[in-house]
Amino acid sequence: MAKSFILVDAEISKIKDVSSELDKTGLEVYPLFGDHDFIVITEFGDSKTTADNLLEKIHPIDGVVKTKTLVGSDIS
Repeated sequence: MAKSFILVDAEISKIKDVSSELDKTGLEVYPLFGDHDFIVITEFGDSKTTADNLLEKIHPIDGVVKTKTLVGSDIS
């Protein structure tokens, strides 16, 4: 199973609200210091799962201003 890593940027004044809403998604979420505010790690069987997580769980959160998705691969 592959993983995707979704970097989330939030409005500074809404960091705590975005954190609370991300926690409610049931996804693996970590706050960050640096260029991005959060990283969301998901496992998926196909790219539709990642798209659904973005479009239905992350993008609608008030205060999310930008995301960047990185898709992990298996190099064997």
